[in-house]
Amino acid sequence: MKTLALTLLGLITLCIPACFSVEYNWYNTNIGGGGFVTNLIYNPAEEGLLYLRTDMGGSYRYDQANKSWIPIQDVFSGSEWWLFGCESIGIDTKEPNRVYIAAGTYMSYGENGAIISSDDYGKTWKHRWDAPFHFGANDDGRGRGERLAVNPVDNNIIYFGTRKSGLYKSSNYGESFEQVKGFPTNHDIPFILFVPGSKGKTIIVATDDTKAPLYISNDGGSSFKQISGQPNIGYYPQHGAFSADGKYLYVTYANSIGPNGATQGDVYRISLPDYKFKEVTPVHGSYETQQFGYTGVQTSGTNPGVVIVSTLNLWWPSDELYMSSDYGETWSEGVASHAELDISEYPWLDFGKADNLKFGWWIAALAMDPFNDNNVSYGTGATVYTTTDFTNAKKNAVTHWAPNVRGFEETAINDIEAPPAGPGIPQLLTALGDLGGFTQDDIHETVEMWVNPTYTTGNSVEYAVSNPKIVVSCGTDNAAYSTDGGHSWTPMKSLPYEKATGGHITISGDGKVVTWIPNQSQKPYYTTNYGASWTAVNSCNNCIQIRPDGKNPTLMYGYDHQDLYISEDGGKTYKKQASNMSSGQLMSPYEVEGHLWLACTYWGGVQISTDKGKTFKEVDPKFKTADSVGFGKAAPGSSAPYTVYVVGKYDGYYGVYRSTDLGSTWELLNDDSHQWGVYNSKVIGDPNIFGRVYVATNGRGVIVGDDTSVTGNGGSKTKTSSKTTTTKRPSSTSISNGNENCFSEKIEPYYPCCKTTTEIVSTDNSGDWGIENDEWCGIGNGNSNGNGNEPENESCYGYPCCSNCELTYQDETGKWGVEGEEWCGLRDICDSSPGDTRCPGEGTEYKCCSSCLDVYEEDENGPWAIEDEQWCSLPYYCQN
Repeated sequence: MKTLALTLLGLITLCIPACFSVEYNWYNTNIGGGGFVTNLIYNPAEEGLLYLRTDMGGSYRYDQANKSWIPIQDVFSGSEWWLFGCESIGIDTKEPNRVYIAAGTYMSYGENGAIISSDDYGKTWKHRWDAPFHFGANDDGRGRGERLAVNPVDNNIIYFGTRKSGLYKSSNYGESFEQVKGFPTNHDIPFILFVPGSKGKTIIVATDDTKAPLYISNDGGSSFKQISGQPNIGYYPQHGAFSADGKYLYVTYANSIGPNGATQGDVYRISLPDYKFKEVTPVHGSYETQQFGYTGVQTSGTNPGVVIVSTLNLWWPSDELYMSSDYGETWSEGVASHAELDISEYPWLDFGKADNLKFGWWIAALAMDPFNDNNVSYGTGATVYTTTDFTNAKKNAVTHWAPNVRGFEETAINDIEAPPAGPGIPQLLTALGDLGGFTQDDIHETVEMWVNPTYTTGNSVEYAVSNPKIVVSCGTDNAAYSTDGGHSWTPMKSLPYEKATGGHITISGDGKVVTWIPNQSQKPYYTTNYGASWTAVNSCNNCIQIRPDGKNPTLMYGYDHQDLYISEDGGKTYKKQASNMSSGQLMSPYEVEGHLWLACTYWGGVQISTDKGKTFKEVDPKFKTADSVGFGKAAPGSSAPYTVYVVGKYDGYYGVYRSTDLGSTWELLNDDSHQWGVYNSKVIGDPNIFGRVYVATNGRGVIVGDDTSVTGNGGSKTKTSSKTTTTKRPSSTSISNGNENCFSEKIEPYYPCCKTTTEIVSTDNSGDWGIENDEWCGIGNGNSNGNGNEPENESCYGYPCCSNCELTYQDETGKWGVEGEEWCGLRDICDSSPGDTRCPGEGTEYKCCSSCLDVYEEDENGPWAIEDEQWCSLPYYCQN
């Protein structure tokens, strides 16, 4: 019998709990918008400077060069989740680099709001003032604004209109605020405006006093009074905008603060400086047609007579925009009635029905480029549309719109799954609020949402570990199954009981037993016939989580936040396995039997079981609490069968952590600039790409992290490499400066030839690759001309042959691997060996090595290596 001695290795490894940081590249999966855009704000002092705010998903600045949005509020973490909603954005027209955010999501829960200040366009935040009251970015009235206003002359002075605490003022660029004495505190203040040409002395403040809501100060804010002569219409002011020549102020009104409940409204034009009110409403609703109010208003920065407004709660056929070129005296026909929407880049915007595409709803956000009247954008409850031919509306001609949401992600994610790769298997499955769910073969490409059924909210999704093409999901009022990887769905044939909805759903590893725990249910229900009949699981009463084993197809685990149960028949019956457990999230890693992890919400930190849940142990005492735990591909050379990812608080810092050694050591992946608000619902790794992690957020979509030492320019759609070491090309091979005829210019997708470097960063079936200017480039003639490791034109099942025997997927055609993010076929040699075994030592008490490892000893049974601190026999394919 062989014995393993540390002296054989020539070293002693001492594992000490510790945390190190690693460089990660963070980006989003591409869903595109997906939430309520509460306002779009141009800064007229700098061309192209545009901000976007949301009710619960932070705020953004538009990158004109790349036509994409940059998140600027990701500094708030789950420990301050209530600060991720944006109540207001304040722009500075004297120093456009300055910007302010009023952060705070709810008036009724969470904690008090805060105002943060930046002098570099929101790239970093210099000051923070913690208010003694709550903000309401996701409460009613969130589409009005702006509540923050910066004095255009003395820009150290900033005003903030609160919901219940009156008017506040800062005199030191937002470092601190004080209440303005004498201003009423019994009314909400939706917006504040400095009158043009008044040198910052004349200020208009809107309130919710429906009899006379507008106040004015003519002495720089020392005193305020209600403007006389206001129409006693009993409506709430929504937005205000000045004409380009400063002659008029336009104010929109509705009989609700919005975004719902408006059935009446008006638009008023106020002449300056005598403040005479004139109603200029484009059209009124009626009981016979449609009832609605008005909300958005914008004016041209170059053509004084141009003003546009949007309706509020005009539900059929959709909300409208109206344009006037003569100060509101006359108006165009509805812009929506002549609009063409191109949603080809974001096809889900028809919500699964070709005839269901709407121009928009909740159009509180309305923005006209102050330098170009043709560039107009508006926000809806789900996206931002932009046109570059808006002036066509003057002639009641067609305007052309498309979603403008690249980089902007505002979805609330309830569940995510990344199946192991295989033909027909998607890269990511996502269940989310308001939009149901998505199945993405490529996380960079948007797709149609799930249909049949179309959930209002998708709650849970799971695949069968032995056959990932079988997927189940549940959501609003229904559950469904798929046999093609989630690309098409069939509703369950019945519900476990009347009005069963939402909750948690899972499936046994062999795909034969589906278990559903609907919301408010006291027990799970299982079906073996996709819902034709359901049976209550009485042996796992009060279980709220059911997890399949990562490898054993009939082994399931139930958890009720106190006790653990085990099932050996796919989830039909359970027996108690462990008691007195901490409350938290239970997860099982893919392709390993008997391993369970528990992320403990209140006490117990992060725990592991390797004996099917009989016992658990804490992996690191520095983890006091954790919200979620997930798993991904093992690190190259690691003896651990998978990588562990945790969202939790380690040594006092809340973040995303990973361990490549089953919890002995931990690495922090994110930093203070990458916090994304609430991201505690789920974290998973990618089973196919080491280092890739997916984080489910509540308002910032699915965040993806790539280890930059592994993927290089991870996140881009260009070629990525899993190698972490570089090698020098042999000096006997000469490459001319320019490398004009290299292989990479002759393949699809096209990559340039390396012009200066000869350093090989990666090698795949195509050839050798280097990196120049942060982009991949080809080196040499490629493998087809004998420059690589592959014989010319060698094919396995019609695909390139793999350079190793690492099995990723198996079907009726054969065995498959993945190299360079492309499918490859395993050679016959991967299966060939004497006696149909994979390694010469397989008939002994030792296993075959899982990959080609360094040889430490040879005997009559062939070469031996060490894996998981045990001897293993080297496979035959490693010896050829």
